[in-house]
Amino acid sequence: MSSPPQIRKHLNRHRQIATVLAEEGLFATLDVTGLGKLAPSRARRASRGTATPGSPGDPLTTEQHVRRALERLGPTFIKAGQAVATRIDVIPPELARELRKLQDEVPAEPFETVKAVIEADFETPLQELFATFDPEPAAAASLGQVHWATLDDGTRVAVKVQRPAARRQVEVDIDIALTQARWVAERTDLFGDLDLVAIAEEFACAVRDELDYLKEAGNADRLWRAFRDDHTVAFPRVYWERTTGRVLTLDRLDGVSMNRVDLLDEGGFDRSELARRGISCYLRQMFELGFFHADPHPGNYLALPDGRVGFTDFGRVGRISDASRDRFVDLVWAAVNRDPQLATDTLVAVSGNLDVDERELHREVSRLIGKYHGVELGRIEFGELMTETLGLIRGYRLGVPSDFALLLGTLVVLEGVGTMLDPGFDFATNAKPFADRVVADRLRPEAVFGRATNSWRRAVRLIDAIPDTADRVLRRLAHGEATINIRPTGYRVLLDELHELVNRLAFALVVAALVIGFSTLLGQTGVPSWARTVGEVGLVLAFVVTLWFFGSIIFAHHRRRRRD
Repeated sequence: MSSPPQIRKHLNRHRQIATVLAEEGLFATLDVTGLGKLAPSRARRASRGTATPGSPGDPLTTEQHVRRALERLGPTFIKAGQAVATRIDVIPPELARELRKLQDEVPAEPFETVKAVIEADFETPLQELFATFDPEPAAAASLGQVHWATLDDGTRVAVKVQRPAARRQVEVDIDIALTQARWVAERTDLFGDLDLVAIAEEFACAVRDELDYLKEAGNADRLWRAFRDDHTVAFPRVYWERTTGRVLTLDRLDGVSMNRVDLLDEGGFDRSELARRGISCYLRQMFELGFFHADPHPGNYLALPDGRVGFTDFGRVGRISDASRDRFVDLVWAAVNRDPQLATDTLVAVSGNLDVDERELHREVSRLIGKYHGVELGRIEFGELMTETLGLIRGYRLGVPSDFALLLGTLVVLEGVGTMLDPGFDFATNAKPFADRVVADRLRPEAVFGRATNSWRRAVRLIDAIPDTADRVLRRLAHGEATINIRPTGYRVLLDELHELVNRLAFALVVAALVIGFSTLLGQTGVPSWARTVGEVGLVLAFVVTLWFFGSIIFAHHRRRRRD
């Protein structure tokens, strides 16, 4: 596959990406993206000197090589990897589990750099903004770092400051990612019906949102307001007068990170109660608010000294529509009541794939939910159910809405967090009251009447619009203005091969014409000696070119067979 012409725009960064991919042995990615020509030969030789990723001779799996490559490529790729880790409808579970381990820890920026960013944004000296400010960072990540500080009234706060070069680097990487996604989507059917460009744009938006600390502040503030009267959890308050697009000031939460189980035990925390409180809070966010913290990494939760669960890092959030929430409950209801038709109809209803084989899907769904026949809702293994459901979505390329997929993927991760804290944690028992509440709300007379009224209004609007729409279509047909656009897919490779075939044919005709011409010249009598010499040299050159031509065809054939 040839290289995309836009590579020249960010040539050095493209070379860096190609080098990392080659050193990690991810040659399939290099081939698909057209970056193979930029991978330096030394990187290829270094990689070929070791075992192929995932082979018995390689201590690392392919998924581990992918994670290492993303970590080496920096903040944009790390953030994109963390975001895609929750999309188990797109990637295999093994890769998702590995991507959740992505580390985002890098050396901190010097204090003078941090101070310059704060003072530039507020146009005020640092000492006038904070009573105290610790020059040593409490944590440092690829996009920013956190410092402890206090306000004039003694309030202890955490100040998150963005790295000065972060935005520029992220924008370059986003431009590269979107360009590559469009280029690959136009030239291969490798991803089937998966809208690669839409997924790349979704992740680009997610990374850009994490660069805007005002958006993160808004996310934190919304959750703080929703749970400020809940004494089982804690969300930090935002100090808006000390917050900008690059500086975020929040309440300081002091506690033990949930991924340090050993420290939780040393501190005497009730891990079972922590799991129940944290996940119940998450379920309330999903089923009541339709707005939730979308970075379910145990390192983002704290066990506070008073037993509350503290939440941190609000750069990534999820939003769930009522329709996606209702579809999810329908899936659970179908599993409990052994109703494969309802489950199939639900999956088809949320699917963006119009060519799905419903009969085959129904057969697979029947097999899946047969495992849960007669099982009470509180005894269903939610993680297993959600994982298998996501497997169906991925296997049949259903193309479900991102919020629906994010809901399922996040629930899988949450159950893993719950069982990490408490191996006996029953996720389904905690989820049951929320699911029951959704079902009860849907069956309320006023809710049923409201849905019926809305459906009737839409039907009336549709009926009213039919005459006008039909009139417009007929008038355009009568004036010859109607056109049909056909966008074929998978043709690019065929066109490339056809172009190569035509070039070879033209080259062969030229060589044949030269051979015939020079042979005719030598066959003539009375030709000057210099012309005869030209003819002899021409025939030799034509013979050499012919050998080269056939040799290139044979070489290309063997190279294609090796690649396939």
